[in-house]
Amino acid sequence: MNEHQARLHVKKLRRFYTDILIYTVVNLGLILIWAISGGGTFWPIWVIVGWGIGLGVHAFSLGLLPQIDVMVPFLTTEWEEQEVRRLMKEEKKPKEEKKTKAAEVKIEVTTAKPVVKEKKKAASSQKKVSGKTKS
Repeated sequence: MNEHQARLHVKKLRRFYTDILIYTVVNLGLILIWAISGGGTFWPIWVIVGWGIGLGVHAFSLGLLPQIDVMVPFLTTEWEEQEVRRLMKEEKKPKEEKKTKAAEVKIEVTTAKPVVKEKKKAASSQKKVSGKTKS
């Protein structure tokens, strides 16, 4: 990481921490309004959860939640690289398998012909035997 990238990352972090501060102040204000207005159903939870999900995604994009990579491995660059390598290997395999399957088919065809001839000979000899016994 060069200096420009580091400075850009620090600016993004500063913006994120500012967002966290605003989130905290606004939600505390909403909870205070809820409490002063007599309580009842805790409606500020909708703002807290909705905004919190957005902040969680933002934190993850900044790398502040690295532990989640273990639970969701497909979000990492390492996983992307592994998938590219796997797909490239799978693309090469069918070409090799076609060659070996073609060779297997040729072998099966050449071995299948004599088997068919033997079956015909056996069937014709059975006809001859059955014909002699009936007369």
